[in-house]
Amino acid sequence: MPAVKHQQIPARAPDPAPLPCRTPVAAAAPPPGRPSWSGLLRISLVSVPIKAYPAVSNNAASRFHLLHTDCGQRITYAKNCPVHGPVEGDAIVRGYEYAPDHYVVVEPQELDRLRPPRDQALILEQFVPVQDIVPTFFAGRSLYLMPDGTAAQHPYGVLAEALARAGHVALGRVVLHQQRQLVLVRPQGRLLVLDVLHYPAQVRSAGYWEADLPPCQASNAERELAGQLIALASAPLDWTRYRDTSAQELAALIEAKRAQQPPPRAEEPVVLKLLDALKQSVAAARQDSPEPKPRTPRGRRALG
Repeated sequence: MPAVKHQQIPARAPDPAPLPCRTPVAAAAPPPGRPSWSGLLRISLVSVPIKAYPAVSNNAASRFHLLHTDCGQRITYAKNCPVHGPVEGDAIVRGYEYAPDHYVVVEPQELDRLRPPRDQALILEQFVPVQDIVPTFFAGRSLYLMPDGTAAQHPYGVLAEALARAGHVALGRVVLHQQRQLVLVRPQGRLLVLDVLHYPAQVRSAGYWEADLPPCQASNAERELAGQLIALASAPLDWTRYRDTSAQELAALIEAKRAQQPPPRAEEPVVLKLLDALKQSVAAARQDSPEPKPRTPRGRRALG
C-alpha cells in the first residue's frame, strides 16, 4: 500500500467451604438479560458448555448535552477536512501515522484479517494461588459464568469446588468483542466468575513510585493511634453501607437550579496536624463504636 501524505490531523478470595458439587448450580429462574458470550470452558481435554452474563450493570447517572451558550441549541458535529471542508462518510478511510504527518491507509478487510477468529472457547492455561494476582491487573469487567444445559452442571460444579478447595484461580484467554483477552476465572461460592485482566506489558510497575517514597518516620504515638483507629473502625463487611448517591446529588442540583435556588454547598474539610487528627479520629470512633458487653466470670451466673 503506497504511503499518502495528508494535512496534520489532531490526533478476590474464594469461599473456603463450598457446597457439595453435585448440588445443582443453575438457579430456579434464568439470569436476567441475554448472555454476552457463550461457548466452551476448556481445561486440557475437559470441556464445559457455559454462558457468560455481565456481573455489573452500567447505569449512567447523568445525561448532559453540549449546548450553544447564545441560543441553547444542541451542538452537532460534522466531519470536515481542513482543505476541502465537509466530507461524506464513504470518503473517510483509516490511516496509521508511521511518521509525523505521514499515513498508511489500512482497509477494513485488512484489519479484519488481523482480528482473532471467533473462537468459542475459554481456554484455561494455568492455575495460581489467588494471592499471586495483584489487583492492579484487573481491568474492571467481570462476567458470571453459568453452565449451559443440565449436562454441564456437574462438571461445572466439580471445577468450581476444586478451585475453591485449592485456593487457586485460573488464568486463560478468550476472544471478547473481536479482541483476545487475558482473563482470570475464580470461584465465588458455587459460581464461577470471569474477570478481564490487563496484559502484563500494560501494567506499570509500582517499584518506580515506591522507590521514590522516603522511609516512614512515624512516632510511637502516631503508630499507636493509627493502629487504634484501624481497630475501632474494623467491622464485618456490610455492603449495604455503600451506595452511589451521584444520581440523587445531581437531581438535587438540577432541582435547585430549576427553582433558582443556590446549589447545596459541600462542607469544607478541616486540616489538622497528623497527631491531632489521629487523636480526634480515635475519640470519634470510640463514641461511634458499640459498648462491649461485660463478660460473666466462669462458674458464676449473671444476676438479674
